[in-house]
Amino acid sequence: MTINDSFSIFIEVLFPLILAAGAGALVDRFLNLDLLSINRLVLYIFTPALIFSSLMEVQVTIADSLRVLLFVLIVTLGMASIGWLYAYFARLDGPTTSSLVLSVTTTNAVNFGFPLLLFAFGNEAVQLGAILVAFYGIGFNTLGILFLSARAPQPKPSPFHALWRMPILYSIVLAVFFRLSGLVIPEFIFQPISKLGSAGIPVLLVTLGIEIGRSGLGNFNKDVWNAVALRLLVAPLMAWYVGSLVGLTGLLKSVAILQASMPTAIFPIVFVREFNGDTGFFSRTVLLSTLLGMITLQIILSLLTP
Repeated sequence: MTINDSFSIFIEVLFPLILAAGAGALVDRFLNLDLLSINRLVLYIFTPALIFSSLMEVQVTIADSLRVLLFVLIVTLGMASIGWLYAYFARLDGPTTSSLVLSVTTTNAVNFGFPLLLFAFGNEAVQLGAILVAFYGIGFNTLGILFLSARAPQPKPSPFHALWRMPILYSIVLAVFFRLSGLVIPEFIFQPISKLGSAGIPVLLVTLGIEIGRSGLGNFNKDVWNAVALRLLVAPLMAWYVGSLVGLTGLLKSVAILQASMPTAIFPIVFVREFNGDTGFFSRTVLLSTLLGMITLQIILSLLTP
């Protein structure tokens, strides 16, 4: 991979992401956008539509789906174990331990991952990425929440109640139902859903820019740096090895590796706050991993692109 190739990857793949996110941060600075309303549009309309339409259109065998499920389980549990061991030997307190483990296991596969897959590999990659998002989401909304609640000083049940109001979960269940049952969705119903999903990708990038712009730089201590190193350096290496181990090949393997190499996801901060985790630590890992991810993802893309 030459310097010209790396520059082409940056211009064609990463720069559009930076431009869209930067536009969101810039406009928000002057207009002070209502981020809560935008987030709700993303959470309740765009993302469920994107995941549902992608899962309905993707062409993947049951065997490959099982390989992806095994891939997600091994990578997630592996990174959670590494994060917990680091926190144990670093003698971090309970709230910081919870935040660190969450920061190294959750991947920004939607806000950052879907746009990157689209620019890097096309719409087919986005559809394949939806499979990973579904499995990652199921894992976080079960094992992740159980881990957080177990370590919280005073666990609260409200996030479990909120989980049942999340349309992303129902979009996954409905897509699986339609795929397994063989029922056909009328075109006049499916097309608007598909278009909403496609429109969601630029909105996801804009919200990402707003979130980063509002985060501020803060205090990046050694534990934050180490957590980011685990997320951006160790996770891709593990994903590369596990992808080969479970038998992923071709574009599906590239998508799986790239999704597992994403910066720390933003959305779980609401659960960190609810369960009395260290929100400052978590938000700093989100910001730093997102900024440094522009570098590490370009390297990974150069290795995945023939």
